[in-house]
Amino acid sequence: MVASIFTDGQLRDRDLDTLKRFLRYKLGGYIVAVTDIRSDNLFYRGVACQQRPSTIDRVSYPPPDKVTKLGRVNRIGQPIFYCSAASAAVFYELRVKPRDLIVLSEWEVAEPLWMHNLGYHQDALRRIGGPDVVERPRLTNPIRNEPRRNASLRRQLSFAFTEDVPEGQEYRYKQSIAINELLFDRAEPLPNPPGGPSSGRAAGTVYPAMRMRGAADNVAIWPEFVDSSLRIKSVRYVLVEAADEATSSYTFLTLALSHTFSGRDIVWQELHLPEIQRRSHIALEGGNWVLRDGFNRIYDLH
Repeated sequence: MVASIFTDGQLRDRDLDTLKRFLRYKLGGYIVAVTDIRSDNLFYRGVACQQRPSTIDRVSYPPPDKVTKLGRVNRIGQPIFYCSAASAAVFYELRVKPRDLIVLSEWEVAEPLWMHNLGYHQDALRRIGGPDVVERPRLTNPIRNEPRRNASLRRQLSFAFTEDVPEGQEYRYKQSIAINELLFDRAEPLPNPPGGPSSGRAAGTVYPAMRMRGAADNVAIWPEFVDSSLRIKSVRYVLVEAADEATSSYTFLTLALSHTFSGRDIVWQELHLPEIQRRSHIALEGGNWVLRDGFNRIYDLH
């Protein structure tokens, strides 16, 4: 068992800054590790759109007035660019349903970035269904010769940050927001190694994709770094044809595609291929996340 950081009553009744003050006292002396993301990485973002969007702005981070709920790391009115290092994770994180229309955009990291990481303690990964074998020691064991107290706090923070928050209980996101914001407080400047990130600030936070049982990484990036350090590569407009959370499977059909942009406008390419060539399916098979095309051929695996 892991002791809770905050009670449900505290999360419901206390404001975020009060919770942060308590957390700062609790974490006194806590050692934070950062990781760098290189410029050969790709990120994927999904946005629900009933109509095919015409601009990049529609598929990027939202304007402040559209952020009406707390999220994993955002306050109300605070835009965050939520994305994933795996395109398949988008469908799981959005909890898509049949007939949903989703814009799946692909973004290239144009320059190295510093990132905090949260939620990768091996015990927290096991809780969400991850493998027992440590596959990414750079994230799961980020501090060499880590002091025992620090390791215990990191475990507690990992459990708290990766809590599954049910719809209608968004106030519980205050916990992960407070944890994330505290990592950024007084954490600058970060080093500027040769060939590494040029900014002395962390661009965001990497955390496990809970609905893919930690098999992929989610990323939350501050808008200023999206503008300065990400470049859009493609946009795909898809229809969700089938969705079954019980079997962790989804089927989707690509309706339109774009690799071309004119300023901030998306130049769509109409697709006239048969549906079977535009259909994809993802499911959990034998412990692996398997993506198949319309001919049932595997084209990606996590």
